[in-house]
Amino acid sequence: MVDLKSLRTWSLVVLAIALLLLAGTAYAIIGSRNGLTDYRSAFTLLRQIGQVGAGVLVVAAITLVFALRSRQGVAYSAAATVVLAALVGLMYLNQAAPPAGPLINDITTDLEDPPRFDAVIPLRPEGSNPVEYGGAEVAANQRAVHPEVQPIITELPQDQAFARALQVAEDMGWDIVAQNASTGVIEAVQTTTFFRFKDDVMIRVRPNGQGSRIDLRSRSRVGLSDLGKNAARIMEYADKFQ
Repeated sequence: MVDLKSLRTWSLVVLAIALLLLAGTAYAIIGSRNGLTDYRSAFTLLRQIGQVGAGVLVVAAITLVFALRSRQGVAYSAAATVVLAALVGLMYLNQAAPPAGPLINDITTDLEDPPRFDAVIPLRPEGSNPVEYGGAEVAANQRAVHPEVQPIITELPQDQAFARALQVAEDMGWDIVAQNASTGVIEAVQTTTFFRFKDDVMIRVRPNGQGSRIDLRSRSRVGLSDLGKNAARIMEYADKFQ
């Protein structure tokens, strides 16, 4: 026979833990976005919340089963189960690991002559990753990890290709920092959703026979690995352009 008083207490305890973990998640996300905590500390906290939440979720689910049978503490244990399931699910869906191979955070479609950032430089906070390209080693790492990243070749003449390139960047929600149709250069910044990380993007449009060649470069301001985000961004852009 389950002690009803103890069951009600357990329901309250798991709900309190669930709310505490929810508050910790909010702090990690909001704190990182607003500079209240370092993003590394925020990632560590979220990982710990996910691990603790998974364990407590099991306890909450068991408590809910007994609560439903005895009709005691149902609301508390049900609320705890829902909150914990949402938190653990969020952590799982947003869990990301670097692609196999060397760490990389600077991706370009032109490994021989990568586009060079200019207009975004004054916007980059102190301590950001350098804008200078890493050279042959970085190029070799990209070839090994992201061979799919290639320039966009189009039959559009340069002026039309530039207009199309700018439109696609705007459609993707990038903040356009600079654009110059005569040089074929566009510089932009994309801000990630949760942690508000800012990645710098450059688009370069050049004549290619009767058409044009479009090269991109996407560079993370922080971190040793971009978790594949820069390559994914360039591939998404190429798909939308075509």
